[in-house]
Amino acid sequence: MERELWHELRERILQGIRAYSGNDDPDRISHITNNWFNDRDNYDGRWSVIRERLPGKERILDIAAGCGTFLLHGLHLGRDVWGVEPESWKQQYFSKKIAASGYPATYRPRLVPGWGEALPFPDAHFGLVTTFQTLEHVRDVRQCLSEMLRVLKPGGVLYVRAPDYSGFFEPHYGIFFWPKMNKNIAALYLKFLGRPLTALHELNWITERQIISLVRELPYATSISRTSATPEPTRHMFAACQSLRHWLARPGRFLQEEKQIDLWVTKIA
Repeated sequence: MERELWHELRERILQGIRAYSGNDDPDRISHITNNWFNDRDNYDGRWSVIRERLPGKERILDIAAGCGTFLLHGLHLGRDVWGVEPESWKQQYFSKKIAASGYPATYRPRLVPGWGEALPFPDAHFGLVTTFQTLEHVRDVRQCLSEMLRVLKPGGVLYVRAPDYSGFFEPHYGIFFWPKMNKNIAALYLKFLGRPLTALHELNWITERQIISLVRELPYATSISRTSATPEPTRHMFAACQSLRHWLARPGRFLQEEKQIDLWVTKIA
């Protein structure tokens, strides 16, 4: 039953990616499928960060929880974790995964239908809200950030990871992209490469600097740092030196490295 479910998930991912970006290398598809299917591993590393930086047993919310991999892993750890997911097929798949794996039926209500722009939870309800590779897809980045901070308790943390489009790589297409490329020019570029434009029309060219600016505009007092904890005064110089070193050492590889937004936003009481 689980093997059949794995193949169902792989086919869903394959068809979705072919229509979305065309980045359908078979090894990549299988890698994504394994990550989404195997909820016993901490595949994206978020739980390690959370255990290290927020060791208490806070209630946690995952935005755009997908097939529930992060959510299920947290439940296996005994954490009070919830997820919000807008896509119905992922909610249905989550139910099938629980049944096929013999997980408790109490896990099912933990994945709640909803959108980041209107979270179905009361104010100050969670100790941590996490969003992984999501803000580049949403309809309204500012509103999503506002909602995530709204449902945080004072002293709670918003943990944001997403592509930073000040870099030279677009991870959904898996190709070189000029930073925040004009979308009309990008459309010509993608047509030349024979790629679908679906992802281009949806994606937000967000950057870390932009996310920080939006958070500071909202009516919540916050403290913002990078999750990697690189000291702020040296961060930009350090990043520039690292980029130059990588470029000189391996110019081809440098243009294939995804730049990441990686922020730890604490809501001040």
